[in-house]
Amino acid sequence: MIFQASAVGSIALDLLNKHNHMRVHSIFNNGFNIVNDSNDLIFVGTNKNGYFPFGITIDKNTMHYAKEYLSVGDTVKNNRRGIDHKDFMIMLNQADIVKYEKVQPQPVDALTAVVNEFDFDKYTDSDFYPRKMREILDSLSDETKPFPLKYLVGRGSGLTPSGDDMITGILYVDALSPFVSEKHKKTLSNYLNETVTTIVSENFIKLALNGIFSSKITDLGKEVSKEAVEELLALGSSSGHDTLYGIYQTLNWR
Repeated sequence: MIFQASAVGSIALDLLNKHNHMRVHSIFNNGFNIVNDSNDLIFVGTNKNGYFPFGITIDKNTMHYAKEYLSVGDTVKNNRRGIDHKDFMIMLNQADIVKYEKVQPQPVDALTAVVNEFDFDKYTDSDFYPRKMREILDSLSDETKPFPLKYLVGRGSGLTPSGDDMITGILYVDALSPFVSEKHKKTLSNYLNETVTTIVSENFIKLALNGIFSSKITDLGKEVSKEAVEELLALGSSSGHDTLYGIYQTLNWR
């Protein structure tokens, strides 16, 4: 069977052009991940969770069919035309290329006001209690302090542990209004190379360090609204809420 993708992120397209083989890393109801030997990742799936810099967007019917034949570890062939699995092919010739630009600094007062309307009480008695988050944020802005994000990296369960999603939220606010020392950013980048968290989280955080985020996050700053925040909250089982908590703590720390 041959299917058509509707959109492809510029980062995903670049990876496809550089690597002629990848393998299936994980499979979900709404998509699947493929990785190369360097653990660079492409998400292939529906737009339910937004658009990703390393994503290829397909419709629900295509995903339903693909899931019937996919297995973790399967090899897929890549070329300029698309992704070729032994039982189907996803073509890119009609897909819109989604280019991702770095988030640029901008005022955060309006975003702070909207985010503060939401409830984060569930974190009070968790590993991510407010005082701990404030300690981490205090240290992030001071390069003389020990690397503070080691506490968050990989903490939690799932393909994107809660602590990692919070780091993404922190880095989003940093992109809007810079405060994290370059020394700590460099340490975080190097630390991720030690296989300290999941492949998925590693890819998200490395892009966030470069000011690149998924559409559900960048939409927050484009037109600040309660609806945009609710769209982020709906992401995954807890990823959206964890990311927003990182944003919330950072906005209010500032």
